[in-house]
Amino acid sequence: MWKTVGQERAIEFVSRGIRSEKLAHSYLITGMESVGKMTLALDIARASNCIDMKLELRPCGNCNQCFRIDVLNHTDLFIYDLEPVEEDSNKMSTTITLEQLRDDFLKQIYRKPFEGRNRVFIIAAVERMRTEQANILLKTLEEPPDNVIILLLSKDYEGLIETIVSRCQLLRLRPVGTGIIRDYVEKFVNLSDTDREEITRLSRGRIGWAYRAATDADFLTNARDTIDSIETAVTGTLEDKFKHSRNLSSRFRRDRRIGHSDIDHMLTWWRDVLLVTSGIEEEVINISRLDTLRSVGAGLDPSEVASTIKSVRSALRNLEKNVSPGLVYDNLMLKFPK
Repeated sequence: MWKTVGQERAIEFVSRGIRSEKLAHSYLITGMESVGKMTLALDIARASNCIDMKLELRPCGNCNQCFRIDVLNHTDLFIYDLEPVEEDSNKMSTTITLEQLRDDFLKQIYRKPFEGRNRVFIIAAVERMRTEQANILLKTLEEPPDNVIILLLSKDYEGLIETIVSRCQLLRLRPVGTGIIRDYVEKFVNLSDTDREEITRLSRGRIGWAYRAATDADFLTNARDTIDSIETAVTGTLEDKFKHSRNLSSRFRRDRRIGHSDIDHMLTWWRDVLLVTSGIEEEVINISRLDTLRSVGAGLDPSEVASTIKSVRSALRNLEKNVSPGLVYDNLMLKFPK
């Protein structure tokens, strides 16, 4: 039973390896944030250790191996993800640390499986690795031990070392279709019809985002608050804009993933303004904000909105180049249409 939703092509590709008992030693799973990369990685971990006698039924989701991996309590499962910089800190590391790879990964990977058939190593945010980390990984990929599966997760593969990509089976995850997301969200009976539609649209094909919004009221509230702050900055005074800039800068420094989410909401909001000014309101994502979108768009030409979207994208590129967040956001606020 696969938990991955809406990625039939990737599932079928891996399933063929399971049925022929020829799973690859390493997979590179790429896709946008929250599209289901970790879910697919855990599915592969379960499938590679599932003890159901029928290969076509793996992962079964019922055996002890599947269950222990499900609850992340399996001695042959290792997950390397971003961690707090220090204990009790809200600030997250920007990459997998050298110590994690050298002191744990290299020790564990050459040991025999303890309770399953395969040791599975999931390494997230590979695109953020520095040269030293990448070299450690590359050496292991060149000569992988038996009974080991390495699953690398990345937003894309274009910035990765070519030799790392070439030694992995590539699994590209696409945004999940709107109809699939809508059907998925329907399962959550605690939601109103309005909430379901808003989650479906805001998710933009990210099944993980939809799940969190449907199951965590605070997560959805935070998303709405973020959009509120964008609207306040756009429609407010210069002081409101710089207040928003300071808030964005603080959030980015605390956790880059939050910062990227803020920029993502901003891009989506301005895209909606562009749709409204172009007379394509049926494709608006922030459908509950239509009145504000119309009000802002009324005084703007589509070319002005398109220019603003370019400025937001440029800000994102500068943040990824480690330009000062305060400077990036201040400049961005000054480029918002007056």
